[in-house]
Amino acid sequence: MATGLNVDLLRKQLEQRFGISLTSGVEEFEGGEFSIIRPADLEAGNGFSIVVARTHRLLEASFRADNFSAVLLRGMSEADQQSRQTFHTLLGQAKMDQMQVYLAVNGVTSDVLPDGAEAWRRLEIDVTSRVSSSKPTTQHLAEQALAACSVCLSLVMVLLTIEDSAQKNRDEMPGMPEGALMSVRVNRYERSPANRAACIAHFGSFCRACGFDFLKVYGELGEGFVEVHHRIPVSRMGPNYFVNPISDLVPLCSNCHSMVHRRNPPLEVEELAELVAASGAKHIDEPPAAN
Repeated sequence: MATGLNVDLLRKQLEQRFGISLTSGVEEFEGGEFSIIRPADLEAGNGFSIVVARTHRLLEASFRADNFSAVLLRGMSEADQQSRQTFHTLLGQAKMDQMQVYLAVNGVTSDVLPDGAEAWRRLEIDVTSRVSSSKPTTQHLAEQALAACSVCLSLVMVLLTIEDSAQKNRDEMPGMPEGALMSVRVNRYERSPANRAACIAHFGSFCRACGFDFLKVYGELGEGFVEVHHRIPVSRMGPNYFVNPISDLVPLCSNCHSMVHRRNPPLEVEELAELVAASGAKHIDEPPAAN
C-alpha cells in the first residue's frame, strides 16, 4: 500500500532519534506494496521490520517479524521485569498521546504482555495514528509517520535482550549525530535508544529550558538533534532502578545541558528555565546576519 511518504527521510529521522543504523525500502507482501524500515545489522530473514501503511484516515506502523525470527522472538519473550515495565509505560504513554496500539502474542490479544513461560511464536504490535485532516499536508503526514514509527520501534527495542557489556555507566545520553550510529545486533541493544526516542517523541526535539531548536538554526544538519538529560544521574540509581522516559528524561540543548551540570547535584530543568527567563535571554531562532 503506497503511503505517499518519503520513506528514506523517515528512516533518517528514526536513525537520528534512536541512534541506530537502519535501512529502508519497499516490499511486496499480502497482496500489497508497503514501505518498510529495518535495522541494518540484523540478518535478513532473522530480524524484523517496521511496516508503514496508510489509509484515507489512518497511518499505521507495524512490527513484522521475519520468517526465521524464532531466536529473536524467544529473546523478546524472556525480557526482564524492568524491560516489561518500560514497555507498559511506553504503551500507556502512546495511548495518552491519542495513538491506538494493538498487541497480540501467539494470536491472543491483550493490553499487557503475558507472564507465562510459553514461547512466543508470533508477536503483533500495530501503532495507529488517526489522520486529523481530510487533506493532510505532506509535513503533517511525515510527522505522524515519525511519531507512530517511533512508538512501534521503541516498544520492540525495550524487549530485546541486553548484554551486560552494553550497560554503560554514564550519566547522560548525548545527542546522536548520524556519524555516531551504534551497531545493532541481537543481544546488543541498549535500553537507552528506546528511552531517548520515547522522550523526544513526547517532548519534541527542542530544549525544554530555553526553547532552542537545532533545526531552526542549522537546517537539515540540525534536524532531530538534541541532548537527553537524566533528571536523576545514572550514578545515583540503584541496579534495579526503573527509568521512566517521560518523567526521568528531558531534552536539552548543549548549552543548557552543560549549565544544569554546573552544580552538584544538577539543577532542576525548571529552575534553569526560570534563570533563562529572568535573564531576558532569547533562544536563537535565526542565525545572526553576516557583517
